[in-house]
Amino acid sequence: MSRPLRIEYSGALYHVVSHGNGRLWLFKHDDGYSMFLDILGEYIKKYHVVIHNFVIMRNHFHLVVETKLPNLGIFMNQVLRDYAMYFNRVSRRRGSVFRSRYGAFLVQQDVYYKQLTKYVFFNPVKAHLVKRPDEYKWSSLWYIMRRYKSIRWFDPKVSLALVGGRRALAELLVDRDIPASMEPVYNQFYGNRQWADDLIDKSKLTEEIRGHGLMEKGYIPVDEILKVVAKHYRLSEEVVIGGHAKDATMLAIYLVNVHTPMSLSEIAKLFKVKKYAVAQRLCRFKQGQLKQRKYQRTVRALEKQLLGK
Repeated sequence: MSRPLRIEYSGALYHVVSHGNGRLWLFKHDDGYSMFLDILGEYIKKYHVVIHNFVIMRNHFHLVVETKLPNLGIFMNQVLRDYAMYFNRVSRRRGSVFRSRYGAFLVQQDVYYKQLTKYVFFNPVKAHLVKRPDEYKWSSLWYIMRRYKSIRWFDPKVSLALVGGRRALAELLVDRDIPASMEPVYNQFYGNRQWADDLIDKSKLTEEIRGHGLMEKGYIPVDEILKVVAKHYRLSEEVVIGGHAKDATMLAIYLVNVHTPMSLSEIAKLFKVKKYAVAQRLCRFKQGQLKQRKYQRTVRALEKQLLGK
């Protein structure tokens, strides 16, 4: 049986679940959890995605994702790719990190949202990691109830508005009676059957609907990025593209990856290197130099020029 096509459209809400390959523990230490959140933040910005809630477990994670553009597939593929590269690098291993396909279930917001919120937040309790859902650190609930703002990209107002505020959320979680699992309609929809049928009828499942407009607004032209980077380092754009100035080329690759819809293959072609080399360089840069103040200041200065802020 073939896999069902993903239905992607502007304004869609999904419950996304992904597990480690086999019995692999995806998150062994705090650094892994933090890196995953950092990667999410990077691609949320690039693809105009909103994370309503999240729970990161040892061998899997749950995300409640809203897509402003029909681009869940490209968003998730890049998040999983970057974390897999990080995981293999720090674990000194090779091979698949995640199962072959993540689960993505469309959510009927007005019917299923509170039930989904409860289901997601009680995962650590079901796994006997904590006694109460708000005690689990790697969950958006931890930040919501403590009013922490340490994750810059996470805005609790989005989810709280749909459940009725913090008090209503707390009352929702007092009742520990939650279903052991959720049964999706047609293996793809969380909601009633009529809603699912209407969505199927409206969606032609064409490439235009499912994959077009990955980041139609808010991106920066590639030639503008090259121009700004070259000017900052007092180089020609040809030198930046040719890789003859290591820092300038790496920053250009990073900014193109973050602020344009170009794929890794397209970036590799532009900078005349192999696709895998681009992925490796980005991984090393984000785990190494980008954590240094020198590079952070440079990136902020370049983005300020590019974004006009």
